[in-house]
Amino acid sequence: METVVVTGTPRTELGKKATRALRKEGNVPCSLYGGAETLTFFAPVTAFKRLIYTPEFRLAEVQLNGKSYKAIVKDTQFDPVKDELLHVDLQELVDNVPVKVSVPLNLKGTAKGSAVGGKVEQVQRRLNILALPKDLVSGIELDITELDLGGILRISDLKTENIKYLLSGSNPVARMAVPRAAKEAAAAEGKKK
Repeated sequence: METVVVTGTPRTELGKKATRALRKEGNVPCSLYGGAETLTFFAPVTAFKRLIYTPEFRLAEVQLNGKSYKAIVKDTQFDPVKDELLHVDLQELVDNVPVKVSVPLNLKGTAKGSAVGGKVEQVQRRLNILALPKDLVSGIELDITELDLGGILRISDLKTENIKYLLSGSNPVARMAVPRAAKEAAAAEGKKK
């Protein structure tokens, strides 16, 4: 899994005036929590480009005061008009504490139903999972080669170890839509009988 390094500087002044001055200089105020203590710092807005503006799930390595902290992005705040990054909350990863994250679901393979005109519909693009930091993955892959017309793949069909899905196992993640021509042909066949 890819890790993005964010070099931060501790915040000595808090409050609106200090925060505005930081943002004016191209920095983003940040909080790092979940570990032994909560740390407040700032980092250049460019340090978060590869971490936030991507559909992929990535870890952050925050370098602060000569120490390094493994973390995940937990929350971001954007300006509603200018769409500028205003604040980032990071959660420190602790070895024996499971974390909840959202990872992308990637479909692989060519479904059987595609050969007869079916269309694969991906119902879930991202999945919320609960896992220990050592078991985190950058994404979940689902093989759809056996998916036939009218078929549905569910959360229970995902085969992963040490990961708990935060959706019911009966929730669909992908399905094969039956094309209108095939439905009409089946209806016409039914009328002939």
